[in-house]
Amino acid sequence: MEDLKIVIADDDASSRTILRHFICQFPHYHVVAETASGEELLRLVLQEQPDIVLVDISMPGLDGMEAVKICKQLLPSVQVIFITGYDEFAVEAFEVSATDYIVKPIERTRLFYALEKARKLIDMAKQCAAPAKQPNKRLGIRSKNAIVLLPMEDILFVEKESRKTVIHTVNEQYETTETLNEIEKELDDDFFKTHRSYIINLKKVVKITQVGETYLAHFLNSEKVAYISKLKFHEVQRKIFDMNR
Repeated sequence: MEDLKIVIADDDASSRTILRHFICQFPHYHVVAETASGEELLRLVLQEQPDIVLVDISMPGLDGMEAVKICKQLLPSVQVIFITGYDEFAVEAFEVSATDYIVKPIERTRLFYALEKARKLIDMAKQCAAPAKQPNKRLGIRSKNAIVLLPMEDILFVEKESRKTVIHTVNEQYETTETLNEIEKELDDDFFKTHRSYIINLKKVVKITQVGETYLAHFLNSEKVAYISKLKFHEVQRKIFDMNR
């Protein structure tokens, strides 16, 4: 049985100490980092790629609930266990697909039950993914005098520029005379036309910001941005959350 990595986010130092103390007694669970803020949790999720996060809801600045919503976009597979002094957030917690919800004071047996529940969900996800695993899908395009086969998982977005179409990855861009509509037919369900000139890989979006009447999609490890029209914003938001459930 492999060890699972855990990140703790709680602004109460005594709660973090108790959680760390209990987890040290459980085999195959390892605390890799801890923080007292929601903002720092986001950085740790990207850096550590934990299997499980233990999150307090009431934290200064970015609270635990909002931080978890962003974490789920950054790392959809992460299992979330809320640790809180209040029980009125339980419904909202499960709306963001939380694994469990523990009300303080923290009990050793209750924590172990929640961690084991998270492990079972992780194991189930791996079992479901294994049979469906296929070779990476590729997009074939005519670029200059060559045929380029791009793994779809590497594509951030596709952009229409005048009479040409540009496919963007983190480090490269490829120009083709094929139309946006022609390319859209070849892409899989992870892609969505967010604007008359853009098709975005929704799995690569880590942040959306508003600029005037339109929105910008930001991508992990890239300074490139793509446009989302005002009319498509809510549908994009819904699709991203549905993909992460």
